[in-house]
Amino acid sequence: MRSRVAALAAAITVLFAAPAQAAPPANQLYYTVTVSYQSAPENLWEIATRFLGDASRAGEILDLNAGRVQPDGDRLADPGDLTAGWQLLLPWDATGAELHNGPLPAGAGSSSGCARSSDTPAEASWAQTLLTPSRAWPVTNGAGVKVGIVASGVDGSAAELAGRVAPGADVVAGAGRGDVGCEVAGTNLAGIVAGDDDTFGVAPGARIVPVRAGNQARSAATGISVAVAAGAKVVLLGVGADASDADVRAAVSDAISRDVVVVTPAWAKGEAADGLLRVGAIGADKQPAFPYAAESVDLLAPGTGVTSIGGVVSGDEYAAAYVAGTVALVRAAHPGLRAADATRQVLSTTTDRLVNPVAAVNTALPAGVGVNAAAAPPSSGLGTLSRVLLWIAVALAVLLLLPFLLRRPARMVTGVARRRWALRQAQRARARLTADHDDPFWEAPVSGPGRS
Repeated sequence: MRSRVAALAAAITVLFAAPAQAAPPANQLYYTVTVSYQSAPENLWEIATRFLGDASRAGEILDLNAGRVQPDGDRLADPGDLTAGWQLLLPWDATGAELHNGPLPAGAGSSSGCARSSDTPAEASWAQTLLTPSRAWPVTNGAGVKVGIVASGVDGSAAELAGRVAPGADVVAGAGRGDVGCEVAGTNLAGIVAGDDDTFGVAPGARIVPVRAGNQARSAATGISVAVAAGAKVVLLGVGADASDADVRAAVSDAISRDVVVVTPAWAKGEAADGLLRVGAIGADKQPAFPYAAESVDLLAPGTGVTSIGGVVSGDEYAAAYVAGTVALVRAAHPGLRAADATRQVLSTTTDRLVNPVAAVNTALPAGVGVNAAAAPPSSGLGTLSRVLLWIAVALAVLLLLPFLLRRPARMVTGVARRRWALRQAQRARARLTADHDDPFWEAPVSGPGRS
């Protein structure tokens, strides 16, 4: 399975290289592709060089336009394969005489080509009214965070997700994108996570990484791994796979170990773990849709009769989408926060187990976590600096006392050495005196006859 994941990840790496971009405004910079430029077919690298002064920013142009339906009904997928007449959105700082500034022309791909119901009752927006995620947006709207949605795929051309759906991957086919087609379930999940409609959308600045996967455990596990490889910091499992299956469990554990938060619906039956959030649905009456066991659900969220792209939906997976959007807000507000700490922040700010996006973003992190890590009390009574200063003081004290402590032993050693030296000198002198027999001073005097 890992080789398949690696192949899919390698195929989509270029599509995730650029940072996430917010939805384009009504007045925007765009360029109409021509047949050729300087006698050569146009491509994104050349366009980036011409209007942005940097060929490496081609990824930004790709991000802004990937998934949008062009006037001929096609979509941009290959940076080197452009069609004359396409309108390409460009970053705000692009400059050039050939650029246009204003609303895209009619038929330029600003809306989805998928048929959707427009009959959505007003009361279906109760979830947005209950959670009021817009109150967290002055702090962050989720920009910079990628949310992988492992489901049926996402309609990347949906107006409510404009410019914020990456091409993704198709695990079922083994190749291709996850943002093409009119998949309903995955698009509805994406709408709740990152839609910018007034009636739905928790983190409208987040970027969606759509991974089309089947309900089989192996396919779902591969989808999770592909989303992680694509750079998702939050992964929402939206397919009907059993999260207690060995393959899915291993993929979830691997994702958490790579600092990714995984969110699953209650019916997935996942096992409790730091970095994993299991979500049950409530209705407009704030009552759980099912009698969830405390050990199988970590928190609750709106999921019965809620609105999203194209209509009203119900299910634990849509409740999980609200939580995935909340995690995206938290991770955007605290970029250095680890996955386990992000889940604890979400759980610790719930109200009667109901997810609370505003509190999750605005509540200060506990001591020792994220930006407050420096404020955490040390594990012992002395901090690192105190321990260093203590050892320096001890060393100075020893250096000051050492001469006094060693004075008497030094005198004793010096005295013994002097006595031994004197004794050796005396012994050498005596040896010289007794061994010198030629010295006349030691000869016996001559006496007796013959002495004159």
